[in-house]
Amino acid sequence: MTPEMQLEVLTPDKIVLQTTTPSMQVLLPDGWWGILPGHAPLISFVNAGVIHYRTGDRKRFIAIYKGTVEVQKGAGGATRVLILTSAAEEGADLLEAQHALEQQAALLAEKAKEANMEFNQLRLSLEKSLKNADISDLRL
Repeated sequence: MTPEMQLEVLTPDKIVLQTTTPSMQVLLPDGWWGILPGHAPLISFVNAGVIHYRTGDRKRFIAIYKGTVEVQKGAGGATRVLILTSAAEEGADLLEAQHALEQQAALLAEKAKEANMEFNQLRLSLEKSLKNADISDLRL
């Protein structure tokens, strides 16, 4: 029997993936890393991209949008790979995963734009209120 490790991908609002796999590849800032059961503990930033992993004899993909990957050693030396990300989508093939990643990135960019506009409106309103306020020295 081939040794396997636990692979979990979590976003703030859902568990995207919980599976076991004999191997996976992830693009870290210093290049592609292969992770196998028994891998040394590690923690790293993960940029937007696609993670490759195996289930049975099939290669699977999951698209993520920035986050962290942590390889943990559990009881009895079991390996657990935990990926925390703001957005992720599992795909049956690479094109599907890349498309899902592009959709998630566009959605996050739109949300960031809306939040920035709302912040600027509130800032301008506060600046206007402070400019018009008659604040005297209230020392007792």
